[in-house]
Amino acid sequence: YPVPPQEWHFRQSVEYSLACNRGVLDLASKMRENFLYNRYLMGKNSIRRVSEDTWTPCPHRFAAVEASMTNAGGQRGGARGGGARRGGRRGGGRRGGGAARDTALWEALHRPEDRDPRGYILPSDQKDFPTAIKFINALREVGIEVQRATSVFTVQGESYPAGSLVVKADQAFRPHVIDMFEPQDHPDNIPFPGAPPTAPYDNAGWTLAFQMGIEFDPVLEGFTGPFEEVTDWNLQPPQGRVPGGNVAAYAASPAMNDTFVAVNRLLAAGATVSRTEDGSFVATATPAVRDIVRQVARDRGVHFTAADAGVGSTAVTRPRIGLWDRYGGSMPSGWTRWILEQFEFDFRRVFAPELDAGDLRSQFDVLIFVTGGIPGGGGGRGGRRGGRGGTPIDIPAEYRDQIGSVSANATVPRLKEFVEAGGRIVAIGSSATNLANHLQLPIENHLAQDGRNLPRSEYFVPASVLQVRVDTDHPLARGTKARTDVFFSNSPVWRLSEGAAERNVHPVAWFDSPTPLRSGWAWGQSHLDQGVTMIEAQVGEGRVFLFGPEILQRAQPHGTFKFLFNAIYWQD
Repeated sequence: YPVPPQEWHFRQSVEYSLACNRGVLDLASKMRENFLYNRYLMGKNSIRRVSEDTWTPCPHRFAAVEASMTNAGGQRGGARGGGARRGGRRGGGRRGGGAARDTALWEALHRPEDRDPRGYILPSDQKDFPTAIKFINALREVGIEVQRATSVFTVQGESYPAGSLVVKADQAFRPHVIDMFEPQDHPDNIPFPGAPPTAPYDNAGWTLAFQMGIEFDPVLEGFTGPFEEVTDWNLQPPQGRVPGGNVAAYAASPAMNDTFVAVNRLLAAGATVSRTEDGSFVATATPAVRDIVRQVARDRGVHFTAADAGVGSTAVTRPRIGLWDRYGGSMPSGWTRWILEQFEFDFRRVFAPELDAGDLRSQFDVLIFVTGGIPGGGGGRGGRRGGRGGTPIDIPAEYRDQIGSVSANATVPRLKEFVEAGGRIVAIGSSATNLANHLQLPIENHLAQDGRNLPRSEYFVPASVLQVRVDTDHPLARGTKARTDVFFSNSPVWRLSEGAAERNVHPVAWFDSPTPLRSGWAWGQSHLDQGVTMIEAQVGEGRVFLFGPEILQRAQPHGTFKFLFNAIYWQD
């Protein structure tokens, strides 16, 4: 029943939730046979579908096929959207070759190469297999069945090593399997021609395998092999390789995310660490270093090779990291905090009052700002409250030094002093990268025409997965892939102004295609072509790193974590 207007207390919200929960339990107890049997049928049907060819509906595939048929035939034949098949069901509704058109449309939408896979194979020899293990653990967490190869096997003419992981689709939670491996295809939800798109509630595309940078092969036919069921609820990566004997130094590649765990542990123990031109980390061997290397190889699956002592061209020191946050908490900052903790970076949170006080270079080497961290040209938001309720007198004393907002007038000049004195600033996401404007970097908005942003009716990319081209020779991109999937949510895209190179402003990643969409929805995506998404800029003696995409989005895109880690361990 509608709740009449009244003063509302938190206790009422709790009681409201409890009443709903009891109602669900009451219904489930009275109709337990219905619910359990329907759950059984859902699982049974999911398993049955793998025994036959199926196609997941894709609105854009349908639209493309319909458009091509319309252009070829010169008319729609009464079809719009799904109209061709509707006409066939009307009996006498077919005109002008409707039956032939229905057949052609059906065949175009059911091409053998577009059918749903019977399963997926994750080869164990991919460069960052420990991250693939984390992906598998995310599947296991929700009951997905996984198998592991006990020996070398061949499928579809490809040979896979022992230890490779197999996720077959013939299981009760098949829809979730498809969801995690296959792209989402969000329809063009536009109310009427020329209208701006209607935004989705949350993400339009999220394919986790893409976000995590997992290497996998879809298999379209049924297949078998020397597979055993994975029963571990938290699968551990295979032990990493460590050279035996009396080696002078140990080297590890940045292609593995967990290599940075090794580096953090080694530096915390006082080890001598350097970095080579290709980005590898080299630690001079000592008894303590050998123990850490063996432990990380055992716990995290990181591989080490033998190296000559001092082979690294640049010494690596333990960075002093400050992570921007605000009173009451910032969700993007909270996720960043969790990532830094998981990879064992030593850091502390820093709030607006401390930033405004200046003298930052004596306290930090790296400052990290995420979405919400830097205001636009008009100043900060939320005034002295920092965007959260309460005045200093209402707030416990231990939190009062967190109150306030980053502002263009008080904070940005201190940040400029910090970076000019040799500090590094990492700016991630739409508002954090406002820093580029404050520092007057020679970059422009790639998505603006005649000084105005493209209207939403022409360009709109809600939270989706897109692919960018990466300069893997750039120090910021060590260990990444030449083509990397990024999480993009109407994120900033730039073009470099004339003279940018002379001012030491360099692109790191950009769109090199008019169709970069991988999963989700990208209305007007052709506007992204040649736009720059990641930038490294020298400012004084320091560096500013700009990341337009959300490279840390909710701690999911492991495939782009390395951009942050390389920024933290940047060496001039």
